[in-house]
Amino acid sequence: MVAWRPGCTDKVGIYTVSIDTQVLEDELTGADILASADVAGHDLLARRLADLLLTGSSQLAPNELALAETALVDLLPFMDATLKRRIAERLAPLEVAPTALLEGLLAEAYEICEPILSDGLCLTNCDLVRIADTCEEEHRLCLAARIDLSRVVCDALSSRGEAAVLARLIANTGASLSPHALEQMVRRSSAKPELIKPLLQRRELTPWLAHLMFFWSDGEERSIILKRFPIDRRGIVEALSDGVDLSVLLQQGNTKLHETYRLLRPAERMSESAQQRLIDGVADEAAQGALAMSAGISTTTAAWIISDLGGEPLAVAGKAMGLSRDAFQQIAVSLSAVRPCGALSENEMERTVGLFDSVTMDRADSILHFWDRIISSEMTA
Repeated sequence: MVAWRPGCTDKVGIYTVSIDTQVLEDELTGADILASADVAGHDLLARRLADLLLTGSSQLAPNELALAETALVDLLPFMDATLKRRIAERLAPLEVAPTALLEGLLAEAYEICEPILSDGLCLTNCDLVRIADTCEEEHRLCLAARIDLSRVVCDALSSRGEAAVLARLIANTGASLSPHALEQMVRRSSAKPELIKPLLQRRELTPWLAHLMFFWSDGEERSIILKRFPIDRRGIVEALSDGVDLSVLLQQGNTKLHETYRLLRPAERMSESAQQRLIDGVADEAAQGALAMSAGISTTTAAWIISDLGGEPLAVAGKAMGLSRDAFQQIAVSLSAVRPCGALSENEMERTVGLFDSVTMDRADSILHFWDRIISSEMTA
Protein backbone atom coordinates (compact mmCIF):
# COMPACT_ATOMS: atom_id res chain seq x y z
CA MET A 1 0.00 0.00 0.00
CA VAL A 2 1.24 3.48 -0.80
CA ALA A 3 1.22 5.75 2.24
CA TRP A 4 2.28 9.39 2.31
CA ARG A 5 4.19 10.32 5.55
CA PRO A 6 6.27 13.34 6.43
CA GLY A 7 9.80 12.94 7.83
CA CYS A 8 10.88 9.50 6.47
CA THR A 9 14.21 8.76 4.80
CA ASP A 10 13.15 8.48 1.16
CA LYS A 11 12.21 12.06 0.54
CA VAL A 12 9.90 13.18 -2.17
CA GLY A 13 9.61 16.90 -1.74
CA ILE A 14 8.65 17.33 1.87
CA TYR A 15 6.96 13.90 1.96
CA THR A 16 8.41 10.41 1.91
CA VAL A 17 7.03 7.23 0.39
CA SER A 18 7.09 3.84 2.10
CA ILE A 19 5.91 0.69 0.35
CA ASP A 20 4.00 -2.02 2.22
CA THR A 21 4.25 -5.41 0.61
CA GLN A 22 0.66 -6.36 1.47
CA VAL A 23 -2.33 -4.85 -0.43
CA LEU A 24 -5.58 -4.99 1.48
CA GLU A 25 -8.37 -6.76 -0.35
CA ASP A 26 -11.00 -4.48 -1.96
CA GLU A 27 -8.86 -1.35 -1.42
CA LEU A 28 -8.29 0.98 -4.38
CA THR A 29 -4.98 0.96 -6.24
CA GLY A 30 -3.35 4.13 -7.47
CA ALA A 31 -4.81 3.56 -10.97
CA ASP A 32 -8.27 3.14 -9.46
CA ILE A 33 -7.92 6.44 -7.64
CA LEU A 34 -6.83 8.24 -10.79
CA ALA A 35 -9.68 6.67 -12.82
CA SER A 36 -12.16 7.54 -10.10
CA ALA A 37 -11.03 11.14 -10.12
CA ASP A 38 -11.34 11.25 -13.91
CA VAL A 39 -14.91 9.91 -13.77
CA ALA A 40 -15.88 12.40 -11.11
CA GLY A 41 -14.26 15.16 -13.14
CA HIS A 42 -16.02 14.54 -16.43
CA ASP A 43 -19.34 13.87 -14.66
CA LEU A 44 -19.05 17.28 -13.00
CA LEU A 45 -18.13 18.81 -16.36
CA ALA A 46 -21.13 17.11 -17.96
CA ARG A 47 -23.48 18.44 -15.29
CA ARG A 48 -22.19 21.99 -15.70
CA LEU A 49 -22.47 21.80 -19.49
CA ALA A 50 -26.02 20.43 -19.18
CA ASP A 51 -26.88 23.35 -16.89
CA LEU A 52 -25.64 25.79 -19.52
CA LEU A 53 -27.64 24.15 -22.29
CA LEU A 54 -30.89 23.19 -20.58
CA THR A 55 -31.69 25.79 -17.92
CA GLY A 56 -32.68 28.49 -20.39
CA SER A 57 -30.85 31.12 -18.37
CA SER A 58 -27.49 30.97 -20.10
CA GLN A 59 -25.88 34.22 -21.18
CA LEU A 60 -23.66 32.45 -23.68
CA ALA A 61 -23.70 33.37 -27.33
CA PRO A 62 -25.16 30.82 -29.80
CA ASN A 63 -21.75 29.72 -31.03
CA GLU A 64 -20.61 29.14 -27.44
CA LEU A 65 -23.74 27.09 -26.73
CA ALA A 66 -22.97 25.03 -29.83
CA LEU A 67 -19.47 24.41 -28.50
CA ALA A 68 -20.86 23.38 -25.11
CA GLU A 69 -23.29 20.99 -26.84
CA THR A 70 -20.47 19.42 -28.86
CA ALA A 71 -18.46 18.85 -25.69
CA LEU A 72 -21.44 17.37 -23.83
CA VAL A 73 -22.19 14.94 -26.68
CA ASP A 74 -18.51 13.91 -26.66
CA LEU A 75 -18.84 13.10 -22.96
CA LEU A 76 -21.94 10.89 -23.36
CA PRO A 77 -20.04 7.60 -23.92
CA PHE A 78 -18.12 8.18 -20.67
CA MET A 79 -21.09 8.97 -18.42
CA ASP A 80 -22.89 6.41 -16.30
CA ALA A 81 -26.49 5.51 -17.18
CA THR A 82 -27.95 7.37 -14.20
CA LEU A 83 -26.45 10.70 -15.25
CA LYS A 84 -27.47 10.22 -18.89
CA ARG A 85 -31.05 9.44 -17.89
CA ARG A 86 -31.10 12.52 -15.64
CA ILE A 87 -30.07 14.68 -18.59
CA ALA A 88 -32.79 13.01 -20.70
CA GLU A 89 -35.35 13.84 -17.99
CA ARG A 90 -34.25 17.48 -18.01
CA LEU A 91 -34.43 17.66 -21.79
CA ALA A 92 -37.91 16.07 -22.11
CA PRO A 93 -40.00 19.14 -21.06
CA LEU A 94 -38.25 21.43 -23.56
CA GLU A 95 -40.23 22.35 -26.66
CA VAL A 96 -36.96 23.06 -28.49
CA ALA A 97 -33.96 20.90 -27.60
CA PRO A 98 -30.29 20.96 -28.68
CA THR A 99 -30.35 18.81 -31.81
CA ALA A 100 -27.07 16.92 -31.44
CA LEU A 101 -27.72 16.19 -27.75
CA LEU A 102 -31.24 14.96 -28.54
CA GLU A 103 -29.90 12.65 -31.23
CA GLY A 104 -27.17 11.39 -28.93
CA LEU A 105 -29.62 10.55 -26.14
CA LEU A 106 -32.09 8.87 -28.52
CA ALA A 107 -29.26 6.61 -29.68
CA GLU A 108 -28.75 5.38 -26.11
CA ALA A 109 -30.40 2.31 -24.57
CA TYR A 110 -34.16 2.42 -23.98
CA GLU A 111 -33.74 2.83 -20.21
CA ILE A 112 -31.91 6.12 -20.82
CA CYS A 113 -34.02 7.69 -23.57
CA GLU A 114 -37.42 6.56 -22.19
CA PRO A 115 -38.27 9.98 -20.62
CA ILE A 116 -37.90 11.62 -24.04
CA LEU A 117 -39.86 8.87 -25.83
CA SER A 118 -42.76 9.00 -23.38
CA ASP A 119 -43.07 12.74 -22.73
CA GLY A 120 -40.56 14.64 -24.84
CA LEU A 121 -42.19 17.82 -26.16
CA CYS A 122 -39.33 18.41 -28.57
CA LEU A 123 -40.05 15.36 -30.72
CA THR A 124 -41.68 16.23 -34.03
CA ASN A 125 -43.83 13.91 -36.13
CA CYS A 126 -40.76 13.30 -38.29
CA ASP A 127 -38.77 12.28 -35.22
CA LEU A 128 -41.52 9.94 -34.03
CA VAL A 129 -41.89 8.29 -37.43
CA ARG A 130 -38.13 7.78 -37.71
CA ILE A 131 -37.96 6.23 -34.23
CA ALA A 132 -40.92 3.96 -35.05
CA ASP A 133 -39.21 2.83 -38.25
CA THR A 134 -35.70 2.26 -36.92
CA CYS A 135 -35.86 1.37 -33.21
CA GLU A 136 -36.94 -1.67 -31.23
CA GLU A 137 -40.42 -2.79 -30.19
CA GLU A 138 -40.00 -1.41 -26.66
CA HIS A 139 -39.44 2.04 -28.17
CA ARG A 140 -42.63 1.71 -30.26
CA LEU A 141 -44.56 0.52 -27.20
CA CYS A 142 -43.49 3.64 -25.34
CA LEU A 143 -44.40 5.93 -28.24
CA ALA A 144 -47.81 4.25 -28.62
CA ALA A 145 -48.83 5.55 -25.18
CA ARG A 146 -48.01 9.20 -25.94
CA ILE A 147 -50.79 11.80 -25.86
CA ASP A 148 -52.06 13.23 -29.17
CA LEU A 149 -50.44 10.92 -31.69
CA SER A 150 -51.09 11.97 -35.27
CA ARG A 151 -52.33 9.65 -38.00
CA VAL A 152 -48.96 9.51 -39.74
CA VAL A 153 -47.24 8.44 -36.51
CA CYS A 154 -49.92 5.82 -35.78
CA ASP A 155 -49.42 4.42 -39.29
CA ALA A 156 -45.69 4.09 -38.66
CA LEU A 157 -46.19 2.47 -35.26
CA SER A 158 -48.74 -0.04 -36.55
CA SER A 159 -46.92 -0.94 -39.77
CA ARG A 160 -45.16 -4.00 -38.29
CA GLY A 161 -48.37 -5.46 -36.89
CA GLU A 162 -46.92 -6.03 -33.42
CA ALA A 163 -49.83 -7.11 -31.23
CA ALA A 164 -48.64 -5.31 -28.09
CA VAL A 165 -48.09 -2.04 -29.96
CA LEU A 166 -51.48 -2.31 -31.68
CA ALA A 167 -53.22 -2.98 -28.37
CA ARG A 168 -51.62 0.08 -26.78
CA LEU A 169 -52.54 2.28 -29.74
CA ILE A 170 -56.14 1.06 -29.68
CA ALA A 171 -56.39 1.80 -25.95
CA ASN A 172 -54.87 5.27 -26.40
CA THR A 173 -57.80 7.66 -26.82
CA GLY A 174 -55.37 10.42 -27.80
CA ALA A 175 -54.13 8.46 -30.82
CA SER A 176 -55.72 9.46 -34.12
CA LEU A 177 -56.06 6.24 -36.10
CA SER A 178 -56.16 6.48 -39.87
CA PRO A 179 -58.53 4.27 -41.89
CA HIS A 180 -55.49 2.28 -43.03
CA ALA A 181 -54.22 1.68 -39.49
CA LEU A 182 -57.70 0.83 -38.24
CA GLU A 183 -58.27 -1.71 -41.01
CA GLN A 184 -54.91 -3.31 -40.27
CA MET A 185 -55.87 -3.61 -36.60
CA VAL A 186 -59.28 -5.10 -37.45
CA ARG A 187 -57.70 -7.72 -39.71
CA ARG A 188 -55.04 -8.48 -37.10
CA SER A 189 -57.83 -9.11 -34.58
CA SER A 190 -58.78 -12.32 -36.43
CA ALA A 191 -55.58 -13.84 -35.01
CA LYS A 192 -55.53 -11.69 -31.85
CA PRO A 193 -59.11 -11.75 -30.50
CA GLU A 194 -58.10 -9.69 -27.45
CA LEU A 195 -58.05 -6.67 -29.79
CA ILE A 196 -61.75 -6.96 -30.70
CA LYS A 197 -63.41 -5.39 -27.64
CA PRO A 198 -61.02 -2.41 -27.49
CA LEU A 199 -61.56 -1.85 -31.21
CA LEU A 200 -65.33 -1.77 -30.67
CA GLN A 201 -64.78 1.25 -28.39
CA ARG A 202 -62.93 3.28 -31.02
CA ARG A 203 -64.92 6.22 -32.36
CA GLU A 204 -63.28 5.82 -35.80
CA LEU A 205 -64.59 2.28 -36.31
CA THR A 206 -66.82 2.15 -39.39
CA PRO A 207 -69.81 -0.16 -39.97
CA TRP A 208 -67.85 -1.90 -42.72
CA LEU A 209 -64.91 -2.76 -40.47
CA ALA A 210 -67.18 -3.64 -37.53
CA HIS A 211 -69.14 -6.14 -39.61
CA LEU A 212 -65.96 -7.50 -41.18
CA MET A 213 -64.81 -8.22 -37.61
CA PHE A 214 -68.22 -9.80 -36.91
CA PHE A 215 -67.09 -12.87 -38.88
CA TRP A 216 -64.54 -13.88 -36.23
CA SER A 217 -66.08 -12.32 -33.11
CA ASP A 218 -67.69 -14.29 -30.27
CA GLY A 219 -71.34 -14.07 -29.25
CA GLU A 220 -70.95 -11.15 -26.83
CA GLU A 221 -68.93 -9.14 -29.33
CA ARG A 222 -71.39 -9.89 -32.11
CA SER A 223 -74.19 -8.59 -29.93
CA ILE A 224 -72.29 -5.32 -29.46
CA ILE A 225 -71.72 -5.00 -33.22
CA LEU A 226 -75.37 -5.60 -34.06
CA LYS A 227 -76.49 -2.99 -31.50
CA ARG A 228 -73.92 -0.34 -32.29
CA PHE A 229 -73.80 -0.80 -36.08
CA PRO A 230 -77.35 -1.76 -37.10
CA ILE A 231 -77.03 -0.61 -40.76
CA ASP A 232 -80.32 1.24 -40.59
CA ARG A 233 -81.56 2.54 -43.95
CA ARG A 234 -85.05 3.83 -43.15
CA GLY A 235 -84.14 7.45 -43.86
CA ILE A 236 -82.63 6.53 -47.24
CA VAL A 237 -85.66 4.44 -48.20
CA GLU A 238 -88.02 7.30 -47.33
CA ALA A 239 -85.94 9.82 -49.26
CA LEU A 240 -85.91 7.61 -52.38
CA SER A 241 -89.51 6.34 -52.23
CA ASP A 242 -91.12 9.14 -54.22
CA GLY A 243 -88.80 9.06 -57.22
CA VAL A 244 -86.73 5.87 -57.50
CA ASP A 245 -88.08 2.35 -58.00
CA LEU A 246 -85.26 0.06 -56.94
CA SER A 247 -87.27 -3.05 -57.87
CA VAL A 248 -87.30 -1.88 -61.49
CA LEU A 249 -83.59 -1.14 -61.38
CA LEU A 250 -82.97 -4.66 -60.08
CA GLN A 251 -84.80 -6.10 -63.07
CA GLN A 252 -83.62 -3.74 -65.79
CA GLY A 253 -80.61 -1.82 -64.50
CA ASN A 254 -76.90 -2.43 -64.87
CA THR A 255 -76.16 -5.89 -63.47
CA LYS A 256 -72.88 -4.63 -62.03
CA LEU A 257 -74.90 -2.38 -59.73
CA HIS A 258 -77.36 -5.04 -58.55
CA GLU A 259 -75.54 -5.37 -55.22
CA THR A 260 -75.95 -1.63 -54.70
CA TYR A 261 -79.64 -1.69 -55.62
CA ARG A 262 -80.27 -4.69 -53.38
CA LEU A 263 -78.53 -3.04 -50.46
CA LEU A 264 -80.88 -0.05 -50.67
CA ARG A 265 -84.15 -1.78 -51.56
CA PRO A 266 -86.61 -2.28 -48.68
CA ALA A 267 -87.08 -5.81 -47.41
CA GLU A 268 -89.78 -7.94 -49.00
CA ARG A 269 -91.49 -10.76 -47.16
CA MET A 270 -91.40 -14.19 -48.82
CA SER A 271 -94.66 -15.77 -49.86
CA GLU A 272 -95.79 -18.95 -48.13
CA SER A 273 -95.05 -20.97 -51.27
CA ALA A 274 -91.52 -19.53 -51.43
CA GLN A 275 -91.03 -20.36 -47.77
CA GLN A 276 -92.09 -23.94 -48.44
CA ARG A 277 -89.67 -24.20 -51.37
CA LEU A 278 -86.88 -23.02 -49.10
CA ILE A 279 -87.86 -25.51 -46.40
CA ASP A 280 -87.83 -28.31 -48.98
CA GLY A 281 -84.57 -27.05 -50.50
CA VAL A 282 -82.56 -26.89 -47.30
CA ALA A 283 -83.67 -30.39 -46.35
CA ASP A 284 -81.61 -31.94 -49.15
CA GLU A 285 -78.06 -31.55 -50.45
CA ALA A 286 -78.90 -28.24 -52.20
CA ALA A 287 -79.15 -26.29 -48.93
CA GLN A 288 -76.51 -23.72 -49.89
CA GLY A 289 -78.05 -22.92 -53.26
CA ALA A 290 -81.59 -22.83 -51.89
CA LEU A 291 -80.62 -20.37 -49.16
CA ALA A 292 -78.67 -18.17 -51.61
CA MET A 293 -81.57 -17.99 -54.09
CA SER A 294 -84.26 -17.31 -51.49
CA ALA A 295 -82.25 -14.63 -49.66
CA GLY A 296 -80.84 -13.01 -52.80
CA ILE A 297 -77.24 -13.46 -51.69
CA SER A 298 -74.16 -15.15 -53.14
CA THR A 299 -73.57 -18.84 -52.63
CA THR A 300 -70.36 -17.87 -50.80
CA THR A 301 -72.33 -15.86 -48.24
CA ALA A 302 -74.86 -18.69 -47.94
CA ALA A 303 -72.02 -21.13 -47.29
CA TRP A 304 -70.64 -18.86 -44.57
CA ILE A 305 -74.06 -18.59 -42.89
CA ILE A 306 -74.47 -22.36 -42.85
CA SER A 307 -70.94 -23.14 -41.63
CA ASP A 308 -70.63 -20.29 -39.09
CA LEU A 309 -69.90 -21.47 -35.55
CA GLY A 310 -72.64 -19.29 -34.06
CA GLY A 311 -76.30 -19.03 -35.00
CA GLU A 312 -76.40 -15.23 -35.39
CA PRO A 313 -75.98 -15.10 -39.19
CA LEU A 314 -78.71 -17.70 -39.62
CA ALA A 315 -81.11 -15.68 -37.42
CA VAL A 316 -80.42 -12.50 -39.41
CA ALA A 317 -80.92 -14.27 -42.74
CA GLY A 318 -84.18 -15.86 -41.59
CA LYS A 319 -85.65 -12.56 -40.41
CA ALA A 320 -84.38 -10.76 -43.56
CA MET A 321 -86.40 -13.15 -45.72
CA GLY A 322 -89.53 -12.51 -43.65
CA LEU A 323 -89.88 -16.11 -42.49
CA SER A 324 -92.51 -16.95 -39.92
CA ARG A 325 -91.17 -18.15 -36.60
CA ASP A 326 -92.25 -21.74 -37.26
CA ALA A 327 -90.70 -21.74 -40.75
CA PHE A 328 -87.46 -20.32 -39.38
CA GLN A 329 -87.23 -22.97 -36.69
CA GLN A 330 -87.76 -25.71 -39.30
CA ILE A 331 -85.07 -24.25 -41.54
CA ALA A 332 -82.69 -23.64 -38.63
CA VAL A 333 -82.96 -27.28 -37.54
CA SER A 334 -82.40 -28.52 -41.13
CA LEU A 335 -79.40 -26.26 -41.73
CA SER A 336 -77.97 -27.05 -38.31
CA ALA A 337 -77.94 -30.74 -39.23
CA VAL A 338 -75.71 -30.14 -42.30
CA ARG A 339 -73.24 -27.75 -40.63
CA PRO A 340 -69.61 -28.88 -41.11
CA CYS A 341 -68.86 -27.90 -37.50
CA GLY A 342 -71.78 -29.89 -36.10
CA ALA A 343 -75.34 -29.09 -35.14
CA LEU A 344 -76.20 -26.16 -32.89
CA SER A 345 -76.62 -27.11 -29.25
CA GLU A 346 -79.92 -26.54 -27.50
CA ASN A 347 -78.62 -23.35 -25.89
CA GLU A 348 -77.22 -22.08 -29.19
CA MET A 349 -80.48 -22.78 -30.95
CA GLU A 350 -82.39 -20.95 -28.23
CA ARG A 351 -80.09 -17.94 -28.57
CA THR A 352 -80.49 -18.03 -32.37
CA VAL A 353 -84.28 -18.00 -32.15
CA GLY A 354 -84.07 -15.22 -29.56
CA LEU A 355 -82.08 -13.03 -31.98
CA PHE A 356 -84.56 -13.86 -34.76
CA ASP A 357 -87.38 -12.60 -32.53
CA SER A 358 -85.58 -9.41 -31.49
CA VAL A 359 -84.36 -7.98 -34.81
CA THR A 360 -86.66 -6.20 -37.25
CA MET A 361 -87.09 -7.51 -40.78
CA ASP A 362 -85.82 -4.37 -42.52
CA ARG A 363 -82.78 -4.07 -40.28
CA ALA A 364 -81.96 -7.76 -40.73
CA ASP A 365 -82.29 -7.40 -44.50
CA SER A 366 -79.89 -4.45 -44.63
CA ILE A 367 -77.36 -6.26 -42.42
CA LEU A 368 -77.57 -9.45 -44.48
CA HIS A 369 -76.90 -7.66 -47.76
CA PHE A 370 -74.18 -5.58 -46.15
CA TRP A 371 -72.48 -8.85 -45.18
CA ASP A 372 -72.98 -10.11 -48.72
CA ARG A 373 -71.23 -6.99 -50.02
CA ILE A 374 -68.32 -7.40 -47.58
CA ILE A 375 -67.84 -11.07 -48.44
CA SER A 376 -67.95 -10.32 -52.17
CA SER A 377 -65.34 -7.60 -51.69
CA GLU A 378 -63.10 -9.90 -49.65
CA MET A 379 -63.30 -12.60 -52.30
CA THR A 380 -62.20 -10.24 -55.08
CA ALA A 381 -59.53 -8.40 -53.06
